[in-house]
Amino acid sequence: MKTLKNIILGLAMSAILPAAVQAQNCADFLNFRKAEKPWRYNTASKSATCFSGKKYEFVLPLAKGNEYRIQFFASPVFNNDVQVKIVDLNSNQVVIDLPGQLPEGSPEPKKGQTCLQDYREKETSTSMTHPFFDFAPAQPTSLKIMIEIKEKSNVVMVTQGDWDAEGNYVEKQVPVKKDDGSPETVKGCFTVYVIDKPADEVTDFK
Repeated sequence: MKTLKNIILGLAMSAILPAAVQAQNCADFLNFRKAEKPWRYNTASKSATCFSGKKYEFVLPLAKGNEYRIQFFASPVFNNDVQVKIVDLNSNQVVIDLPGQLPEGSPEPKKGQTCLQDYREKETSTSMTHPFFDFAPAQPTSLKIMIEIKEKSNVVMVTQGDWDAEGNYVEKQVPVKKDDGSPETVKGCFTVYVIDKPADEVTDFK
């Protein structure tokens, strides 16, 4: 009986563990990032488990005299298919409204065009820069950060094969709609990483 109880307990823990690991991985993402001087890690940074087809938001307070840098990161499962909007709550002005990446087939992104897709600082540069957004408020304010994780398509790619005119068997990827027609729900991490430093100059959002 004791052995049976241990087996049942082990199975229960196995069922719980994937969810716990997923949640822990999201939080751990912040532990691996280190701010370089003069920047300091801001404890308002957040990394959490999110789901496709859902919207999330939180408020980030900004103090006068500090400069803030915000970066966004998402699990690959979301394919950068997100929209991020930032509103200054003092003026209700939308200061950022960007997709995760440019549509397929677009030219290489430039600074300020996306919130997740890397870009080149210079056309001749071989290294890529992850998007960042700087704020240095002239007076205390708060930013409302709204994140929309887009729904996953209900179309999946399957491999189908057939014989061509020359008698060769050819395989290709073919889009097929899911039987129930519903979008797929996927789970991953979305991170808002915030660092700050004493401001060199201030930004007027008005």
